[in-house]
Amino acid sequence: MEENKLVQIFLSQSPSPEPGIYEVSLTKNGDFLCTCPGFIAKNNCIHNRFVKQRVKENDGVYPLEISTKCTSEDADKAQDSPEEFRDFIIKYGKIETC
Repeated sequence: MEENKLVQIFLSQSPSPEPGIYEVSLTKNGDFLCTCPGFIAKNNCIHNRFVKQRVKENDGVYPLEISTKCTSEDADKAQDSPEEFRDFIIKYGKIETC
């Protein structure tokens, strides 16, 4: 199974019977994937376009916004595995709303 790296979490503001928390991840092939229903249906969505645009504006790097509560040890541990990085983003990353 291919391991994807979480890039950004989104919180939907629209009312929906489904959970409104979506994740955009990066595959080892450099493709962005999103967990929202729109991406699953169309292979594209507002979340995916948002992340791609931010990468384009920042010379190919997604500008993570991390809480000042994060320590250097937390950041170092996040590099150990995709799971550790995901936990790091969930705990210290900025959640975007859409």
